[in-house]
Amino acid sequence: MRFMTWFVRVAGVYNASAIVVFLTPGAPEAVGLRMPDIEFWVWLPALVGLFAGVVLVLSAVDLRRFGAFPYWNGIVRLVFVVVVFTVDLPEQAGAFVTVLAIGDLPLALITIFGLPYVLGCGHGDLLRNRLYPIGSVA
Repeated sequence: MRFMTWFVRVAGVYNASAIVVFLTPGAPEAVGLRMPDIEFWVWLPALVGLFAGVVLVLSAVDLRRFGAFPYWNGIVRLVFVVVVFTVDLPEQAGAFVTVLAIGDLPLALITIFGLPYVLGCGHGDLLRNRLYPIGSVA
């Protein structure tokens, strides 16, 4: 459990590091990202990433109770990896997206397969946030 708690925190900090790159003037271009002309499209993914990072860090406090959040985050990360390589996103957005996807892949897989193992529950329990039977005292 200690490893998974630490791992979920690291995943949240990983989100924060990507946000720093997105929002630091000149940094996106330095790592090869093609930035949109409209600032809204820079800030929107950054704020979504920030929210996910905060949720991960807070979820790490009690994975038994909040494990569904990092589990779903792992699924979202895995979908991102698939999208990056199936729609050739690096060609459109820049090579840094490939680095993000490669970093997200182990985070996604370890979270998706590690959380059920560590928590002693099934994937369906985490998908439905049913770590405690309905009506039980947590």
